[in-house]
Amino acid sequence: MRAHWWEVIRLCSVAGSRPHWQRLAAFVVSVWTLWWIVGQFLAPESAPSAVEVWRGLLERVGVFDTAWSDRVVRAWESAGALLAVFGGLLWAATTERGQVPALLGWIAVMLGSQRLGYQPSVVIAVTTMVGFVLVLWAVSLANSRFVDRYPRLLPGDVFRAGVTAATLSAVVPLYAPAAVVFRLFHPYLTRTPRILPTEYEGGQTPAVGGWSRVSR
Repeated sequence: MRAHWWEVIRLCSVAGSRPHWQRLAAFVVSVWTLWWIVGQFLAPESAPSAVEVWRGLLERVGVFDTAWSDRVVRAWESAGALLAVFGGLLWAATTERGQVPALLGWIAVMLGSQRLGYQPSVVIAVTTMVGFVLVLWAVSLANSRFVDRYPRLLPGDVFRAGVTAATLSAVVPLYAPAAVVFRLFHPYLTRTPRILPTEYEGGQTPAVGGWSRVSR
């Protein structure tokens, strides 16, 4: 059980290991989703919708022309359930090296909630993701005897991929506060020194004082 928790913690740290443009996109989507989710719990009767949250964020940074948000709502108003299902499939497609689907999945779920509401949209998305993984796991039971030169579905790998996708998708709303806390405490953290190898590239050895550059 402890190994599973360490794996979840490792996956949470992986959420921060992405290109800089993805970090910026993840921060924006995280603030959006977290504001939307917290509002549903604090004031479920008067909580703003996902588009209203985005409109409020833009107004706070000085962008006052948000009439386009109404056009977005009208354009996707009739696709609530489909957007929630699509969001769940995007969550299921999330991997350690491909975390963009988790962000797009949250956007799809929030747009779908404009018609369905918060709870139905999230429930449909989670059910779609879990159902998709379970279907692949059931299919993998017939292909678990051996692995040949062609890709195959294996039960253990399907389960691990599902856990990875669920974890990386679930931490999206927490990415922004975690990034702020990490940035706040990062200058005060002390890392253990790295041991230099006795041989360097090309078979060279460092001088008495060692190399001036520890890492590349």
